[in-house]
Amino acid sequence: MLKEKQINNNKNFNLMKTQYSIILTSIIIGIALLFTVKTYAQPDIHFTFANAEITNDGVNDFYEVDVLIQTINNTGTFKLSSGQLYFTYNTLAFGENVRANDNIEFLYPENQGYILAQGVDATAAAKIYGVFTVNDNTDSRVSWACSQVFAAATFADDNITETPQRLLRIKIEFTDNSQLPMVMFEDGEAYIHQFYTVCGPFAAGPFESADCGAFPGTQIVVDTYDSSAATLSIPQEEQINQISIYPNPASDYIHISTSYIIQQVEIFDILGKKVKVVLNSNQIAVSNLQAGIYIVKVFTDKGEITKKIVIE
Repeated sequence: MLKEKQINNNKNFNLMKTQYSIILTSIIIGIALLFTVKTYAQPDIHFTFANAEITNDGVNDFYEVDVLIQTINNTGTFKLSSGQLYFTYNTLAFGENVRANDNIEFLYPENQGYILAQGVDATAAAKIYGVFTVNDNTDSRVSWACSQVFAAATFADDNITETPQRLLRIKIEFTDNSQLPMVMFEDGEAYIHQFYTVCGPFAAGPFESADCGAFPGTQIVVDTYDSSAATLSIPQEEQINQISIYPNPASDYIHISTSYIIQQVEIFDILGKKVKVVLNSNQIAVSNLQAGIYIVKVFTDKGEITKKIVIE
């Protein structure tokens, strides 16, 4: 009887060992699968330029262009954390060391779909991204970087998708507008792989700060760059010297001198309110406008250009 009981105990023990082994194996396989999925799902990203144009504030000329980001290769969507980009530029057009000489701005306009202007879900005023850093990497290359301020849990939706979206806007002042305003991504091996997926905490309050040390994101190791859309069209390059507005300051009339066909002229006050619209004319009465600074937008058969004027 005792021997039979011992045999049963051994059977039970062996059964428990078998069950434990099965459970442990399942856990190991599950963990392996989890990491396999993580690796497979890592996003590939692509950067391009868009909406290149020359602008003028009434005194100085600027080159402006949007930087777009998207996922590629069917790698899905994700939330962005921190990142860094490098840009080379034509020093004949913009001078050297554009950061040190205050010739460059990186802009994140509100309510225009720029990712870096995004706020947490609780309020648009609390910006997910900040600590923007700009440095002259060489006399013809500038670096830009951003950091994640609020935790992953503070915004629900992925903000990087397969559709190209505006990340930021570059604005560089000309030192010589007769030169081509060439700007390009620096995509050498030392300057890529600088972006990360979102860091945690991943379950937190609506204004929880990001903790990328304790809850790190994943480095993105496939990133590609296309600088072709940074080039201005020939009409846009020509416009900077093909349209002039005088006198400036003005009191009674302004005259628009151009070889292009003027289709429409719009004048805005400094608050952005449209105060005057004139069709098919190069002479515009301004005596009824109050003294101050105004923006004149000229629409032609070759495109549009914006100038700043002063009314006395």
